[in-house]
Amino acid sequence: MVPAKKIERIMLIYPPVRAGTFYDKMATQPVGLSYLASVLRSRYELKILDAAVLGYDQERPINWNFMEYGLTHEQIIQEVEKFAPQVVGISCIFSAELPVMAEICRNVKKLSKDIITVTGGTHPSFLPEDSFRRAPDLDFIIKSEGELSFQELLLALEKGSPLEKVDGLAWKENGRVSSTNKTRWVENLDQLPFPARDLLPMEAYFKINVPFMFYSKHPRNVSFCSSRGCPFKCAFCSSCNYWGNRVRYRSVENVLAEMRELKDRFQVRELKFEEDNLLLNKGRAKKLFRAMIEEKFEFYWNMPNGAYIMSLLDEELVRLMKESGCYEVILAFESGCQEVLDKIIHKPLDLSKTERVIKNLRDNDIDIHAFFIVGFPGETREQIKRTFRFARTVGLDKGYVFMFNPLPGSALYQDCISKGYYDPELVFQANYYNTACTTSEFNPAMLRRWQQSYIIGQNFNLLFQNPKKFFGKYMGRMARRKNFRAINMALRTYFLGFFKD
Repeated sequence: MVPAKKIERIMLIYPPVRAGTFYDKMATQPVGLSYLASVLRSRYELKILDAAVLGYDQERPINWNFMEYGLTHEQIIQEVEKFAPQVVGISCIFSAELPVMAEICRNVKKLSKDIITVTGGTHPSFLPEDSFRRAPDLDFIIKSEGELSFQELLLALEKGSPLEKVDGLAWKENGRVSSTNKTRWVENLDQLPFPARDLLPMEAYFKINVPFMFYSKHPRNVSFCSSRGCPFKCAFCSSCNYWGNRVRYRSVENVLAEMRELKDRFQVRELKFEEDNLLLNKGRAKKLFRAMIEEKFEFYWNMPNGAYIMSLLDEELVRLMKESGCYEVILAFESGCQEVLDKIIHKPLDLSKTERVIKNLRDNDIDIHAFFIVGFPGETREQIKRTFRFARTVGLDKGYVFMFNPLPGSALYQDCISKGYYDPELVFQANYYNTACTTSEFNPAMLRRWQQSYIIGQNFNLLFQNPKKFFGKYMGRMARRKNFRAINMALRTYFLGFFKD
């Protein structure tokens, strides 16, 4: 039981971002916060502070290959002081962001101990005790999907009612962490208002134009979700558990209504479907794409989060994708070894069907990118090499090879920690994307060398096979964004690596 508290104003903060110095700095609309704001704004005065995009040009080095960009913590607290909220919610999507969230909480409590601090995201949702330990000024954690639980928390605080009745909540009580299970989800996604994009600095995103996975056909692009969740249980992934191990779809009519608003209100020209399973229900996907064609939206669109590969065997589906504006697909292979897919990560994918998928995409002039992960626990060197061979020969325009990082909430996370394959502290000390497991078969340095070799070979082939795409789409985008640090690193990696071998 807590004392009743009057709540009138809520500030939601997307914090400064920690990223590798080599990568482009992304400027993506925080869809989760804007959905949350859209639900709460009918009862409270809301402000979204996207510290990452508003301070996009402000960089602070952490070490030689890792930096933070966004508003400074002093600037953030000045905005909090001006708005004078009773509640401050801070997004914490990735583990690497937890120290940033903790510092914001600390500064908020220095401003006023009466301000309630709340966070959500994968790390806090799955590791609440660890999060409270690292962020002692944090009051509450909303686990997983936040719209229902955040409302319940606010009502409980206003009424002074027991917190044990709030679904999917963690909090500190008498020096201990208390928690309730996550049991309730938004069953009808159509009931949610559209994201409160009017509370975001939309023109800033359009001007910067560095969306998720970096590429766009038009600067007026937005993050977009027509579904939530995934019914599969890939062992390396935490997203399936975060969204309740199932997929929920918005109706096609509801999706089209939001598309109309985006075109009419924000003059949007491109959609980024940042969801796990746009293509899983092929009937629904075809209905949506046909409607987009009939309405003559003329959007460009892609799926930067990856696509369900087996659906792309359907020639009609791929044709409708192209006709409705799809220009690029990222195939989430994860591994080029069927044994790894079947026995280690349990991903429902048949690599023998890959050739047909590639042909369908090529026949419709859709660019083909792909995701791969190497360094899974239990993976052998030979299996890793098979993934690299597959990535080189399958016929991609571009491939992304990541080193496996155990994600909190995934089936492999605790296994890696208990066997000593991975030190969870590394994520707070270095570039998240350069940390990896160490087993008897491989170590991070070895994986990094193989990864670099693949990048060199891929760029070398693309340079000679399609120089227009190499300089126009890849090197050109870095030049247009004046990312000279990335250009320098790319050229050094390419030429030094090439002559070294």
